[in-house]
Amino acid sequence: MGLSERYLVRRLRRGDREACRELVRRYHHGVYGFLRRLGADRSLAEDLTQETYAKAWRRIETLRRSASLRSWLLTIARNEYLQWARVERPEVAAIDEGREEEDDGTAGAESDLLLSERDRAVRSAVSLLDPVLRETVALHYFQDLSLREVGEVQGIPAGTVKSRVNRALGRLRELLEPKEAEHEKERAGEALAGDS
Repeated sequence: MGLSERYLVRRLRRGDREACRELVRRYHHGVYGFLRRLGADRSLAEDLTQETYAKAWRRIETLRRSASLRSWLLTIARNEYLQWARVERPEVAAIDEGREEEDDGTAGAESDLLLSERDRAVRSAVSLLDPVLRETVALHYFQDLSLREVGEVQGIPAGTVKSRVNRALGRLRELLEPKEAEHEKERAGEALAGDS
């Protein structure tokens, strides 16, 4: 935990409301994006994000000195999502194949312009992963947590996280290779049509 993060935690433990606003400012985008990648729609992700901060505020004393504030918040967010899913969507393990859009905090049309075709293909493929692998990828690659930190969030050893990351990457290759071949054919066809 960095010096500024430790200072923020000390302020939070003293009940400093400005520190709470700083906590939200620093981590809102990441917590909200993580919940979206787990499968929450915008409204649910916003509700669960708010609940995550409310719970963090009430339970700041449970944060271990060695844990990072970000991974602790993501653990709370994950638990909030899983608690919601147990009640509202017991079939949460089923993959929502109709959802290709992943929200990264930008508005819809703007997001489409910012993401390259390849980025959209990768995000779409990630949304098709088994929920456990999707969560692992979201934590490691989208939230930039180390394998150890992902293990802390998921409550598993870092070696298991590494195994899940490898399985996810293999599955993503399987999902993306046919699309790449299809795009190459389309580009070759366009090039040939342009020569005529």
